[in-house]
Amino acid sequence: MKNLMSIALAGFFLSAGISAAGERTPEPIKTLSPDTGSDVELKLSYESFQGLELDEADNFDGWTTTAEVSMPFMDRFRLRLTYPFRTEGDADLKKDQPVMPGESIDIDGNGGVFDFFTLQFEHQLKRLEEDGYGLSYYLGGGAVPSRLDTTKPRPNGGFDAFNHTGTVILGGVRLDRQHGFGHGILNLGLRYYASSDDLSPGSNDSFTVADLKGALVLNPWGPVHPVVELTYLGDFSEVNQFSLIPELVFPLGRNVDLKAGATIGLGGNGSEFGAQAQAVVKF
Repeated sequence: MKNLMSIALAGFFLSAGISAAGERTPEPIKTLSPDTGSDVELKLSYESFQGLELDEADNFDGWTTTAEVSMPFMDRFRLRLTYPFRTEGDADLKKDQPVMPGESIDIDGNGGVFDFFTLQFEHQLKRLEEDGYGLSYYLGGGAVPSRLDTTKPRPNGGFDAFNHTGTVILGGVRLDRQHGFGHGILNLGLRYYASSDDLSPGSNDSFTVADLKGALVLNPWGPVHPVVELTYLGDFSEVNQFSLIPELVFPLGRNVDLKAGATIGLGGNGSEFGAQAQAVVKF
């Protein structure tokens, strides 16, 4: 899977090539452009998932919502604050659990799953219009915003909680190039989760994963931009979330983008299938 992902992302991005600079196309749902831009942006995202595997549970079916605000400053810099504020779903406890093995439980709370409350600093080094390609790097970190409550009983009374501790440190680079048929974007990042609980299927509380995303935003069909994204979050061992996300982006004037897509799992222990939606407002 490691070689497959590397080949797919490399070919996907390199096929983008370069053409004369033109009007910038909107961003995909997951893969972010290296362009730090000049607008304050507000995002509201919805994502459903099926079959997600966690430390103590499998077949997690549910949804999560995320709010984000980002602000540019000093021409080539941006700060991005991301808050996954609600998750709901149900899952099956793994059969090795001492309590209710194999039985279904509910999971809900004011937080995310693998996405935490984070603050990112972004710095653009190259611009597509000036240099023929865009390049930026980002650094950030955060913590679990709130626990996910469950209906899994504790042996000594009460109910267990998932994902109630942990921090994350993240960083990486973003690149883009333009071609006659579309806009290619590539994100190459790492995340280090520390002191997390009930998250990694491998039962490790601290672990490092690659955060890889590639997208091709095709030239518009009328008012609509078709998009294809490939994403991977994992360590090519215990955590493996490999997905294809076809989507459509509807720009409503300069200040609003509406996006919708589907998540198709390509193996591993991530979501097998799901839906994506996002609204972006720019000021």
